[in-house]
Amino acid sequence: MEAYMVWIWLSAFIITLVIESITQDLVAVWFSLGSIIALILSAFPAIDWYIEVVVFAVVSFLSLGLTRPFAKKLLFNATRYTNVDEFVGKRVKVISDISKYENGEVKIHDIIYNASLMEEETETIHKDEIVEIVTLKGNKVVVRKIQ
Repeated sequence: MEAYMVWIWLSAFIITLVIESITQDLVAVWFSLGSIIALILSAFPAIDWYIEVVVFAVVSFLSLGLTRPFAKKLLFNATRYTNVDEFVGKRVKVISDISKYENGEVKIHDIIYNASLMEEETETIHKDEIVEIVTLKGNKVVVRKIQ
């Protein structure tokens, strides 16, 4: 009996659990499952070490491939909203001209933001006109003229 394999699989199990507890992205839990199965197999003297390694690899990669997409969807599907999400679709007043080649400014809730035109827009938008916010790109709002 290869008694040292019990210690190797137990060590692999503990190490993968420690790695999993340090990270937050479901990285090593699948290998913990494979190492625990290999640990159980190592208790049987008739099973060779290379069969344990194969079982470890098969169980780990099967559990990884079959359950990780579902686990990620279930655990990490939280949508994070910020206050800038409320800007999209709002109509605001332009406080400095916005052209295809130069950014302008708009005022939203008494705060001035840099604004650029949508790529399709070619017409300059002048001060005091009303525009609609289409999206946010970095720290700028992207606007279009209201027809």
